[in-house]
Amino acid sequence: MAFRAAEYERYKGGRTNRPSWLPIAYGTIQRGWKSKWVRRVSVLSLVLGFGLMVMMYMVNQVLPEWRSITEKAAQQAGNNPAMKIDLKIYLILINAFVRPILLPLALLFGYDLIASDMRTNALEAYFSRPVTPIGYLTGRTLAFVSFLMLATFGPFFLVWLADVATAPNDAHFQTIAHVPFSLFFALLLISFMVALMVQAITSLTKSAIWSNLVFVVIFLFLSVMGVILFAITDKSEMLAFSLFNVTSVVCATFLGYDFEANFEYDNVPPGTAFAVVIGISVVSFLVTMRGLRKRSLV
Repeated sequence: MAFRAAEYERYKGGRTNRPSWLPIAYGTIQRGWKSKWVRRVSVLSLVLGFGLMVMMYMVNQVLPEWRSITEKAAQQAGNNPAMKIDLKIYLILINAFVRPILLPLALLFGYDLIASDMRTNALEAYFSRPVTPIGYLTGRTLAFVSFLMLATFGPFFLVWLADVATAPNDAHFQTIAHVPFSLFFALLLISFMVALMVQAITSLTKSAIWSNLVFVVIFLFLSVMGVILFAITDKSEMLAFSLFNVTSVVCATFLGYDFEANFEYDNVPPGTAFAVVIGISVVSFLVTMRGLRKRSLV
């Protein structure tokens, strides 16, 4: 008896106009949120932001003149008076949230993002459909950046809301009005750099352990090396090896920090910092795309 395969009927229903990267981004967000540690870090960051929001509100209510008092104390201590205490607070919060929150979350969310698809041959399944490597990378990256922005910009925005709600006068509001926009674009740039760099690392190896090790070496070992080279050469450009320093300088530049008038710390020049961020992003994008195209069937 001859075997007769069932006939295939072409689908004639309505088709969605959604771009191919959108379901990939949605699936990536679902995948990331399933990780209990990703949830814990994200929620912890928002809880800390809410706590600082409440503290900011209480301080402004109890001691409305604390800003002028702090600035006078700084002047008496011999610090540069040109730096407003309002912007100084947000610079301190950058170190409080970006470094301890952004890096662990990036590792937890992205250490196995592309590597797992390579191990399971999922890339071939993706690219056998109307999904291009650029669409795949776009979806993964946007989901990645969304998590990083939630855990970093979210707390900043809560603190800023409390600061605005209890602003002592219109002059104070004008001083901090640009803060959410400046920090949003600064953290967005940093988040894209981190997301692309992590994915580039994971596209080079199928091992999640090696991905973590390489990422730690880039952020920790190179940062220490940059500080050592700066101590030896006394050239601030050497601090470009420290991505911690680069991140702080980028955020401070967006906030309007005047490095010449307020030179309190040794920092990499702003132009060099932006060049490092953009350079890492471009190289990471090219490395990832090269790895994805090798697995593409279309």
